[in-house]
Amino acid sequence: MKYYAHIAILACLLPCTCTAYELIGTATLSETLVAQHYTINPLLDAVIVVDRTIPSFEYQTFYCAGFADEDEGEQGRLHFLEHIMIDRGSYEPGELKQIIADNGGQSHAATYHHFTRFTLRFPKDKFDLAVEIDRNIYYNTIIDEEVVEKEKKIVLTERSQRLTRPERRSENYFYGFIYGKKNFNGIGAETFIQQLEPVGLKNYYENFLREQKRLIVIIGDVDIDHVLTKLDEAYGNDIAPVKVYAPQSPDRDVLGKRLKRSSNNLNFTIFRKGWYIPNLGHRDYAGLLIVERLLEKPSNSLRASLVDSRLAKSFSVSVRSYKGFGLMTCYAELPHNTSRNTIQDMIHVALANLKSISDAELNAARNQKLNTLYSAFYNRSSMATSFGGAFAHAGDPLLYPKLIQDLKSIRPEDIPPIIDQYLKDDNSFTHSLTEIEQKQPSARKPRTFGHYAGIVSVLVGWLTLLGGIVALFVWKIKKSQRKTWTTSPAFQKVMLNEKIFNPDI
Repeated sequence: MKYYAHIAILACLLPCTCTAYELIGTATLSETLVAQHYTINPLLDAVIVVDRTIPSFEYQTFYCAGFADEDEGEQGRLHFLEHIMIDRGSYEPGELKQIIADNGGQSHAATYHHFTRFTLRFPKDKFDLAVEIDRNIYYNTIIDEEVVEKEKKIVLTERSQRLTRPERRSENYFYGFIYGKKNFNGIGAETFIQQLEPVGLKNYYENFLREQKRLIVIIGDVDIDHVLTKLDEAYGNDIAPVKVYAPQSPDRDVLGKRLKRSSNNLNFTIFRKGWYIPNLGHRDYAGLLIVERLLEKPSNSLRASLVDSRLAKSFSVSVRSYKGFGLMTCYAELPHNTSRNTIQDMIHVALANLKSISDAELNAARNQKLNTLYSAFYNRSSMATSFGGAFAHAGDPLLYPKLIQDLKSIRPEDIPPIIDQYLKDDNSFTHSLTEIEQKQPSARKPRTFGHYAGIVSVLVGWLTLLGGIVALFVWKIKKSQRKTWTTSPAFQKVMLNEKIFNPDI
């Protein structure tokens, strides 16, 4: 027995003979789709879903850090790095894009509140190339003066385009209150972007971004054994210790408050109301998704009553998961003459009515949400994002399949306690962005006969003065012309001729 144990230990010590990956769990998405969750190394997990309906695959890499995790006044570095990494890696400028295009692929990247995502899509025979590109971006991205100056122009242009939209400004203010930041802007402030330098960005890339936990999601026409082998070859030997970063906690001091900001040239008032709720891993999250659907269904709902009565130009409700918490948000675009208190009152009435929800209403709302989730699982990109978001926000990429089971288990009697516990004023805050109030001119006093007589007298006086000035100006001109003529040679000649032919003169 000892002999066999020594052989096993030696086998694991030899390179490429002992795999690092390990199956953590599985989730059945449908009869044909099964998600398998593996750990590749301490900082990297992978979710693999085999789907042979299309001969291609989706390869998404998620870093568990986003702009909400950046320090106050320093937001924007992750977004800036995301631009550089997806376009450059260690390749020459433009080379990476050309390689992807030449191999029938596509690339994309984006930064969210709590994760940064890189996407690659290729035909099924290009999997090894996708791993090579992903590994190159992770380990070898070049950050030099040339690429930084180029990206500054691109990012500043993107920033200026976003800030022209009042909805974007309202969103920045809103999430600034959530996270307790004065300037919540994922792209970053202009002055901060301008002062970014290669050395600081490279340090942030190596000592912050690359130290975050990652998830690689692969969905498509792939072979699981080959996928695991290539991931193990690329990352299995990386045993860097896990560093735990404290999540950006929501600001609880803002709860119960109603805040307002003003801005010029708004065509409508933007209204947002948000409640803190549990995040994706909690069963009540499923119940709140049903409440969301009930509040904004096409008829006989809060949204319908607001929009049909023209109290709101648009109205929507959303339930979202974040790192360690969730948020239920009402968003409305209001005519300037709609009172925000009116909207608040109508929300209270709608929530009270939902406490007497019937089985039929709940089943209809549940089926709508299930349809949305199942539809996501038949779209590779949205499925991958679901796994990545759940991994970044709650540490488990397979929470969305679990959410489907939670939705199926919700009953009408579960809704009133959920509303009473989470959807109350002291657990919410309200923010509105409205037009700057214009000062009303003071009321005019009624005109009398004396007012009009005075106006006429002043007008006659001004006309008389103007006429005198014109007459004086004309007289001066004529006098000047006569003087000029009498002293001119032509005038002297005329006078001489007059004397010759008229000696009596």
